[in-house]
Amino acid sequence: MKNLVTTFLLAFFFVNISQAQFEIPPIPKKQTSVYQLGIEVLSASEIKSLERKLVRYSDSTSTQIVAIIIPSTKGEDINYLAANWGESWGIGQKGKDNGIVLLLARNDRKVAIQAGRGTEARLTDFMSKKIIDSRIIPEFKKGNYYSGLDKGTDGIFEVLTGEFKETRKR
Repeated sequence: MKNLVTTFLLAFFFVNISQAQFEIPPIPKKQTSVYQLGIEVLSASEIKSLERKLVRYSDSTSTQIVAIIIPSTKGEDINYLAANWGESWGIGQKGKDNGIVLLLARNDRKVAIQAGRGTEARLTDFMSKKIIDSRIIPEFKKGNYYSGLDKGTDGIFEVLTGEFKETRKR
């Protein structure tokens, strides 16, 4: 009887863990730079505006930045999920690993910026956190997700060109 209870508890534990993990969807047939998956946070015009900006940047620098908006990470660490998403979708140029994922889990109130190896010398975890804290979060707190993503991508551009200035007052 004791073994049966132990087996049941272990099975219950492992089933709950497997349900909590976020499953990265397959690469969409139509690839772009802004994705809203299972939630609508940005309007169609805001998506188009942000896409144009990110595509122009990619065309001029070869660094691909992808913004992904999801409802929840389902308990997954957002930084780990963003890094795995970039790997899974092959964001950035092959051989250069110069992709960047900006991931927003709206209902979790979490955001992450993860850089591929080709850009992480300039866009470090520390710089990503500064962008999130000084540019993105203040806009998100006002409920303006487009402005937060727009200013966040500007911050990424500035870091990559060496022009980033933190605007938040201490």
